[in-house]
Amino acid sequence: MLRGATPHLTAVKHQLRDWVESRLPTFKPGGDEGALQRQLSAELRAAGLSCDDKVQPGPDWTCVGYLEDLMLRQSEGFLILQTGAGIDCGFDESAYLYTHSSEGWKRVWQTEQNTYTEKRYRPQTIHAVHISPFNRADAAVVLTLGSQSWCTSNWHDVYYRVFRLGPDPEAPPLLDQAEPAYMANEPPILGKVAADDVLVEFRIGSIDSGVHNRSAIRHFRIAHGKVERVEPVALSPSDFVDEWLTHEWSEAALWSEDDKRPLADWHRKLHNDFVHGVFIRPTMHCADRPDVWEVGLDFSDPPAPWD
Repeated sequence: MLRGATPHLTAVKHQLRDWVESRLPTFKPGGDEGALQRQLSAELRAAGLSCDDKVQPGPDWTCVGYLEDLMLRQSEGFLILQTGAGIDCGFDESAYLYTHSSEGWKRVWQTEQNTYTEKRYRPQTIHAVHISPFNRADAAVVLTLGSQSWCTSNWHDVYYRVFRLGPDPEAPPLLDQAEPAYMANEPPILGKVAADDVLVEFRIGSIDSGVHNRSAIRHFRIAHGKVERVEPVALSPSDFVDEWLTHEWSEAALWSEDDKRPLADWHRKLHNDFVHGVFIRPTMHCADRPDVWEVGLDFSDPPAPWD
């Protein structure tokens, strides 16, 4: 769904970004970015451009034609700008990163959703922009955490994207992932980033028909310009089985013993678009190998309906 967005929205995003940049020359590193944020947001409201008090939240509310209050924050020597343009039932948010030198502030990175097609337009609420700590050996890594903005349902996609800063501020991400998640917490997705490491956590559905949702983690290693998922892949033995059964064999094989042929057969039998069952509790250590867990799963019960 395009939700009222058209390619003209890109021009709005850039006009707003450029307007903020025109006000940055008087702002000094280490200054009060909160004061500047309040001043600029007040000017947007005074111009009648803010969505505040224009509409009432509800199934049909819209902010098309209005802007979200902008956000400014300093982190790891960078200045982060977040903006939002109104669409049906939410905002299409963008983020920008600036560094300061004797020549002033320079934009070194940005993330925007400017492809307005039914399949590829993925507007989001940006919950966090994390920057890896300073590292002389390598350029900084940026992790963005977001979720699909919408008026109804507690199930929406979360987005996590990883970028390596370089000469091109619009370079594509090293990692660009979207997964359906349960909006149980605020924010619904958390994470942290280092020069070669990314960790993300959010809530997802469980194959256990008696469990509404569970915690999922995604741990990645960055090396040679590539991002690879690495252990740990779950926070508990039952969650590991959940991950193993719901992912394709090409990925589950990486989490399996060296002799994969019997496991491949079982994975082929049990893996499906919708896997459900009930974990047999309690989960216990194997008697002769206390470092190994024994996980039982009963597939006989039908799935319980989710709210």
